[in-house]
Amino acid sequence: MKEEHKKIMIDSLTAVRPYIAFLGELRAIIEKEADECENVEAFIEKLKKQHEKADIIRRTDVQIFLSELRRNLAKLGSD
Repeated sequence: MKEEHKKIMIDSLTAVRPYIAFLGELRAIIEKEADECENVEAFIEKLKKQHEKADIIRRTDVQIFLSELRRNLAKLGSD
């Protein structure tokens, strides 16, 4: 994955930090999966699939993060 996309992921997580219940857990998952996925689309799909059966709080954390990530990626594309 491009370093630029990894930075956007970290920036997105930082932006939504006050709204995330399991911040440390989500950060660890993001760091691990970002290194294993070849692009950001694969990362998003893998993260969504991993959390399909998680409890509601963890699924909400992922959705909050992914919403911010998509917003930031869209801004990147419009530059």
